[in-house]
Amino acid sequence: MSDKICYYDVVIAGAGCAGLSLAVRMARSPALSSWNILLLEQQEKNQNDRTWCFWESGKGYFESIVQHRWSAGDVITDEKCICLDFEPFEYKMIRSKHFYAYCKEILQQVNEQNQARRIDIWYEPVTQILDKETYAEVHTSYHTIRCRFAFSSLPRDIPQDKSIHFLWQHFQGWLIRSATPVFDASRMVLMDFRVPQQQATAFMYVLPFSAQEALIEYTVFSKQLLLPEVYDACIEQYMQMHYPDLSFEILEKEQGKIPMTDYTFPQTDKHVIYIGTSGGQTKGSTGYTFPFIQQHSDAILQALENGNSPHIYHQPRKKFYRYYDRLLLDVLSKSLYPGDKLFADLFDKNQTDKVIRFLNEQSTFWEDISIILSLPKKPFLEAALDTWKQNLNR
Repeated sequence: MSDKICYYDVVIAGAGCAGLSLAVRMARSPALSSWNILLLEQQEKNQNDRTWCFWESGKGYFESIVQHRWSAGDVITDEKCICLDFEPFEYKMIRSKHFYAYCKEILQQVNEQNQARRIDIWYEPVTQILDKETYAEVHTSYHTIRCRFAFSSLPRDIPQDKSIHFLWQHFQGWLIRSATPVFDASRMVLMDFRVPQQQATAFMYVLPFSAQEALIEYTVFSKQLLLPEVYDACIEQYMQMHYPDLSFEILEKEQGKIPMTDYTFPQTDKHVIYIGTSGGQTKGSTGYTFPFIQQHSDAILQALENGNSPHIYHQPRKKFYRYYDRLLLDVLSKSLYPGDKLFADLFDKNQTDKVIRFLNEQSTFWEDISIILSLPKKPFLEAALDTWKQNLNR
């Protein structure tokens, strides 16, 4: 470890979605215009390593880099096609390579406009983050950095505990271009359950960008991951079944995994704040993360601008939504009710805009009640009883 000590106001460990979302807000803030900011990342991110999708009404913070948007979609089962009208929402998509480039361009512009401050990105691995009495200390392979606050999106371990629900949302997708026009770019397929369920919950996710280009992604909610060739085989089978004789080329492949858990990540340090998935911003029951990262980043910025502590782990996430997540994870992880039927019921028995507000954690109390009453009662009562017993044993 190097003995060289550097000083910044803020260090952000991890220059991915959460780190860059927070960094650009801080960089643009007049109240923080004198703060020096350092981002640390193991290696430069400039490839399309993931795709972020989310529902949003109106224009969002990253509106200018939304690559595509849909106002309608489908949930498909063996028995029916449930047609969804998203209005007043849109289902928006941002590709990570555009996001990384856009955020770094903003940081560079702010640097050039205000040369009295520093906004730096160093590509070196973080080895340790320490919470000291009056500051945070971040160690890399080459430097020691002291700062007012360290924000970290670096992965954190989830304990092996029977009271903690945990599933992986894991996926692999093909970005394809077909020789002939076959896709309707005005609507997407949110979930097509006509695929091998892997003794879990699995579906195909189809995002058409034009009549000849689409992302076809096989997604599974389960405790165990699959071999790479299994995802490919399921996509190939799907294409043969629903697009027979279609000639296409694979332009890109993407794969990933997102933790779906009700584990409450501890936030006990005074000067070290966790963000992104490590800060509890992944919705346990769906894996959606991007919109909650944006809400969390806004709340952190507001706290800093007002001179308050940026420790706002449980805001804006609401406790009762985490309880709903816990119940759904209990149902899915213990196979109390088939996942494909559960999600189909959710969209089939409720107005689409109400479901979207529920998934975005923006619904009213009475909307929550009506959605809960629309779902099968026995498995959720069993899940509620399990949760109550686990709370007694803690």
